[in-house]
Order: sequence, then structure tokens, then C-alpha cells
Amino acid sequence: MKNKVKPRYQERIVPGVSRSADTRPFFIPQISRLEDKETQKQKFVSPIFGKAVKDDVIVPNDHRSSGDIDKKYDVFRKERKLTKEEAKRRYGDTYYEFFSVSNKDLSKIHERNLSADDLLKKKQDQEAHEIIEQARPKVEEVPIQDFFGAAKEHEETTHARLDDVLRDIGVNQEDEGELDKDRFSEIEEDDVLFPENEEIKPKAQPKEASFDDDFTYVESTEVKPKPISQPTLEKIRKQIVDDYHDYRLPPVSIFKKSKPKSEVEATWIQENIDIINQTLLSFDIDGTVTAYTKGPTVTRYEISLGAGVQVKKITSISDNMMMNLAALSLRIEAPIPGKTTVGVEVPNKVRESVFFGDVVDNPRFFHSDDPLIVAVGLDIDANPVYTTIEGMPHGLVAGSTQSGKSVCIASIIASLIYKNKPDQIKLLLIDPKKVDLQQFSDLPHLVTPIIDETKLAVEALKWAVNEMERRYDVLKKFKAVDVKDYYRRRIDDPQFEKMPRIVVIVEEASDLLISGGAEIEESILKLTQKSRAVGIHLLLATQRPSADILKGAIKANLPTRFAFKVPSSTDSSVVLDTTGAEKLLGKGDMLLSENGLIRRLQGAYLSPEEIEELTEFIKEQAFPQYIFTHEKLAETAKSQQAEQELDELFGDIARFVVDEGKCSLNKISQVFGIGFNRAAQVVGSLELHGIVSENAGTKPREVIVGYERLEQILDRVGRS
Repeated sequence: MKNKVKPRYQERIVPGVSRSADTRPFFIPQISRLEDKETQKQKFVSPIFGKAVKDDVIVPNDHRSSGDIDKKYDVFRKERKLTKEEAKRRYGDTYYEFFSVSNKDLSKIHERNLSADDLLKKKQDQEAHEIIEQARPKVEEVPIQDFFGAAKEHEETTHARLDDVLRDIGVNQEDEGELDKDRFSEIEEDDVLFPENEEIKPKAQPKEASFDDDFTYVESTEVKPKPISQPTLEKIRKQIVDDYHDYRLPPVSIFKKSKPKSEVEATWIQENIDIINQTLLSFDIDGTVTAYTKGPTVTRYEISLGAGVQVKKITSISDNMMMNLAALSLRIEAPIPGKTTVGVEVPNKVRESVFFGDVVDNPRFFHSDDPLIVAVGLDIDANPVYTTIEGMPHGLVAGSTQSGKSVCIASIIASLIYKNKPDQIKLLLIDPKKVDLQQFSDLPHLVTPIIDETKLAVEALKWAVNEMERRYDVLKKFKAVDVKDYYRRRIDDPQFEKMPRIVVIVEEASDLLISGGAEIEESILKLTQKSRAVGIHLLLATQRPSADILKGAIKANLPTRFAFKVPSSTDSSVVLDTTGAEKLLGKGDMLLSENGLIRRLQGAYLSPEEIEELTEFIKEQAFPQYIFTHEKLAETAKSQQAEQELDELFGDIARFVVDEGKCSLNKISQVFGIGFNRAAQVVGSLELHGIVSENAGTKPREVIVGYERLEQILDRVGRS
């Protein structure tokens, strides 16, 4: 008899439940042990080195979890831990044992396309490049008045060599004629700092013990600059002493011109005339189109009205006329200034381009004696339109995005630098957007490099106000009415001082007024009220012409307005004090308001390539001679803030933050019971006096002085 196989699981019989209801056997699940051979074969996988890790990698037992941070990980090192001073001297970094790996390099490491040796070589190359950059000597800048005056006087009286002249006026010539690269941007840095065809190689130091014997470290040697060539020195001497006598104005061939236009009358013009006449007839208005003028962008149809017909009847049917003409926009000028007709301006079916060269290449522009004449564009009669900044004397340029505002600013700057030498006109450009005016950087016409920070803009406008007051003192001394009278009657005086015209151009003036606050508004107001007579003019540009920003006091002193397409009639009223700008077509279509007279014209287009060619032609002849730099503006701002009256709680709060070891605005507000704004002002004063660090985002500021140094600062502040 065969033995019965004992079932693995014993079935459970439940009384009252049939066996057919649930035939599944009852069992208890168990988790299998991970002792299979596949698991035993698995090894530790490093995120950097992959599976290429030795089997004998172990963690020492004597690792300490607390104590000196420089000694707690010594058990992992092959050699002793270097001191911070020695590591800084040898490797240039305190944490020399760690290398940061970017995500791109990490992926290459995982794919085994990059090794640790490659990483170290990459880091060494970067450090060598930084050392070479730091080796470039920096020279302090000399103010333009001292620079020109001393050089010219020395040259005329002693006939000394240029090297001696430059050394006497403060330019550092100890390094064999090296000049400030910010002031003379045309000097090639590689030609000045490094000999030709000679590669600067960092000098390798003896190999030191490190965490990997394959790693080596290098340091660069001191680089001696190469003397400036004689032709370059001669060019600088001519610029300084000869006062731009050999300077050549740019040729008109730089600018593009439009193709000749056909004089054949377009068929759609007669069609529009018939539609306008039919619309007038359908509304029982006695009037007919008697003439038309075709411009580059719009065509103006002149309607003669019968006796006794009100002009308002034409404006009341403007929407019906626009619908019948199927026009994108329609502007009615009722009546046309100086005529007995009503003008209806309708966009052309085919829009014609107007280039800057079309407006500049004209005898009215070439032979004008006005140094501040500006080429604007073509009017509705296709005649060139010019204006003068001296006659403005200040202007406002307003328009929405892509309306042509920035191109108009560029054409104004191009007109000024095209007609004038660098010693005849100076430009102060403020560009908070950081992109609109950068094509004009490094020009010799600039007072200072283009400003793109609000704090620097505040100080630059203050400088303009101070320069205005200084010029008034000079005019008072010579009993001159304005700059023209000063040049006409006092140019032969031995004490005559040149006064180049200064044009201040501010891009995005609305944002600057918001961020700069009362200081910006006060400086702009002073300049617009008084600066015309001393040859300083202001031009503001904005795409937010709102009444709460451009206040009435500022607008009243900006009689000339360049209005481009704006979103609504309200914005048009702010810019022009009347409607109409909301119906413009954009892309240079503009309304120019001069002393209350408004005319429509198409602004000239100036491409970036033309601007680059124009600026390169100028920069090849002269180096930029800045009157002041951004660093000097920043120092002036800090010194003025430090001289302001300190809060009465300054000393108590200073001692409190030193006791706490950190500076928190919320903690200061709670402890001293003051508002957040007042606490922020006190902390700003602490930063200016070197007690706490700069703002580090959401983290508290660090206290960088001790008790002894704090008392010295407080004593000095108390005496002052």
C-alpha cells in the first residue's frame, strides 16, 4: 500500500460552511531571507567611480562625531590636515580637498568619459586664468579737467616728452607706459599686458602631499606689461594736446537710404476718395475731397465744406468713415492748421520705409550752424523734419512697446555725435533696462560709462545739478546771458573756459522716478527749470506716461513731446494734452508737438548695424575721456549717506547686535519697539560704518566688529 502524501497545508473545516464555498488552502506568508547568490554578488556602487571601488574600503572606528572640525576627519586622510593659512597659500583655497562638480561633468563621470584627473586639470586652468587676470595692473583715473589742462600747459611751456607729461599729471607710468584701459579702450589689452607671440605659462610648484598623489597644482608668475607702442602714444598725445584738430566727422555713406519711389498714382487712392465722398453724401453733409497728400505711412485727404456746415459733423461720422474705408485706424484733423479744409488721415495700403540716411543727407542738416540739430523723420508731405534740442530745450518721448520709441532715441543720439566733436558735446546716458543704449558705450562723447543702476543715476543727476550751478557762477563772472553769448563775447578772454553742451538722456524715466523717489524727481525738476541757459538739456523717455508719475511740475518744463502709439486716449492726453496718439499705427508713426503745434510724421529707422558702424568710426579716432567713473559715484553716494544724521538709537542698537552676534531686523524692532522702516534705516547706517555686513537675502547680517572696535567707531561718530 502506497504511503499517503501528507498535504503541506492542513485544510480547515468550518462547521456550517460547505467545502465547495471556499476551496483555497489556509497558509501564513513568510518573507524570504536575502541570502541568495545574486544578492551576495552585489557590491557598493559609487556615484562618481561606479563599481570601480576596492573591496577593502572600510570606515575607521576612531571617527569622532564632535570636536575640532579640522581634526575630526583626519582618519580619512592620507596626510595630515593642512592649516588654513598653509592651504590658502599653497592651493588658493581653504577647502582644497573638495572639488565642486557640475551636473554636466557628473553625467560625463557616470558615462566614464571624464576622470578625476581631468577635473583637476580643468580647475587648475581656471585658477591660472584668474591669477593672470588679477595680475593685470589697475590705474587710478584722472579727472578730465586736470588731465587736459596739465598736459597742454606742460607741452607748451617745457616741450617735455609725453611720458613725463603723463607722469606729472598723475597717470601711472611706473610699469613702462601702461595706461588705464577704461579711459583708453582702443588699446588692445593683449598688446599692452603681454609680449607678442609669447605665451604666459604658470610656473609649477614642487609637488605637495595631497589626498591623491596624481594631482598637481600650479601657480602663475608675475606678468610684466609690455610698453605701449610709439604710434599709440603719438595718437594719445594728439588727442590730449591738439584738442581734436584732426578729428573727422563720420561720412553719410554709413547710413542706408530707401529706393526711389514710383510717382504713378495708386488706384486705391481714387477708390478712397470716392468712398469718402459717398459717405459725406449719405449723411447729408455738404462737402467733397478736393486734394490729397500721400506720405510714407498715411495719406491725408482734404475735405472742403460748404457754407454753414459745422466741422463737428465730420468728427461725428469718423467711425462710419473708418468702417466704409475698411481702415485699421483713422485720424481727423479738423481743421488743418493754416488751411480752410478738414484733413482725414488714412493708412496706406503699402507702407514705405524711412531710413535715417534719407533725412540726414540733406543740405538743411549738413549746413546748419546749430550743433544740437536732430534729424527726426519725414512728415506727411514726405519732407524731412528737423528739430533742435537747444530750442526744445527739454523733451519727452513716450510710447508703448514696439512703437518706435527706442529707435527715436537712437536717431537723436546719432544726430548729435554725427555733427559734433567729442569736446563740443557731452552725453550722460541713463539706461535702467541695460540694453537700449549699450550700443553707444565707450564713445568719447560720454561723460561717464552708461549708467544702469538707480543709485548711480541719482548721483549722476546730482552731478548735473552741481555742474549747472557751477556754470551759472562762470556766466555771472563774465556777465554773460547764456552759453551762446558767453562763446560769442568771451572766447578770446585768457580765463575762458570751454563749456561743451551736455545732453542728459534717461530711458524708462517712469521706473527711475518710482525707484529713485524724491531725489530723482528733485534733480529732474531743477534741471528742467534752470539748465537751458548753461547748455544742459534733458530728454526723458518712458512707456508708462501716467499722470501720477509724470507730474504737472515736470511736464510744464518739457514743452517738446514725441508721442508714439499709446494704449488709450488717457495716455495720449498725458503726453500731448490732447487725444490722437492712441490712433497711431506704431513702428515709428508719431506725433511731434512743439510749443502746442502738433504734426504727424514717420520717424527715421536706424538699424543696429548702422549704429555699430557709426560708433566704430568714432572710436577709431579718439579714446573715451570720462569726467567721472561709476566707482567715484558709488563712493560719493556712500559718503553722503554716512554724513546723514544718525538715529538716536544708533549706539544702543550697535551694542545690541554686537552682544547678539547677529543683526536681525525683526529682533531689533521687537526689542526697541520701533517700526520696520526705522530699523532698516539704522541697520543701513550700521553697514555704512562697517559694523555689520551687507544684506544677504533672508539670512541675518553678520557682525564684523568686536567690542573694542565698536567703541572706536562710536567715539568717532560722536565726535563728528
